Amino acid sequence: MNTIRAMDKKILILIALIVSMAFIFSGCKVSEEIIAFAEDAAENYLTAINDQDYESYTRDLDDTMKISVSEEEFLDFSSYLMNTIGYYEPGSKEHSYNIVQNGMDVIVYRASYTGEEGEVEFKIVITGSRDGTYRVSGSWFDSPRLREVKYK
Repeated sequence: MNTIRAMDKKILILIALIVSMAFIFSGCKVSEEIIAFAEDAAENYLTAINDQDYESYTRDLDDTMKISVSEEEFLDFSSYLMNTIGYYEPGSKEHSYNIVQNGMDVIVYRASYTGEEGEVEFKIVITGSRDGTYRVSGSWFDSPRLREVKYK
């Protein structure tokens, strides 16, 4: 009978642990609403870089990004990307995965570029703003060629 009680306790502890983990990890999921915003924002962002269109590029940026990326810096960076990996092939981005990192929603895509043999990984960081809308607050690009040719 003691063996059954010990087993019951172990099972209850295991169930409590599983339920606790489910609650913890359910709060780390990126919402469908954020992913939908990111789909449109990412496509706009990538095509704006192709077109070197600063106004379109800043459309979905948060205020901090708008201040920190001047038009000159944007043009320098977009030239670096085009000279290193070529042009983004519009519509080629595919949602790869998403994570919550340091309280920020990071949506990760794989995309095709004309000058890169493999896919380019593109990460876009989405945050909420005070007015209840979502904004782009960061981005990263990664590929074999980008790792070879560092920016600045």
